[in-house]
Amino acid sequence: MINLDVRDNQIAVNVMGQFTLEDYREFEQAVCHGIQFQGVVNVLFDLRDMLSYSVDVAWEEIRFSREHKNDFGRIAILSDDEW
Repeated sequence: MINLDVRDNQIAVNVMGQFTLEDYREFEQAVCHGIQFQGVVNVLFDLRDMLSYSVDVAWEEIRFSREHKNDFGRIAILSDDEW
């Protein structure tokens, strides 16, 4: 499950529990809307409450990121894990 907070070109995403493909597609729609009306978007991902994600989410993220590589300004990720 995700919560989205969209303000102008700023998108804050809070992921709680399982991060599903449906959740990621909701994020994609918010990004595409921001790109259309604001240009470059900035994203904050809060993954501190995320339990897991599926392989299809990872694959979709790779595809979407490549397609929109020039549409992001800044991306920040909050996590309790050391990557």
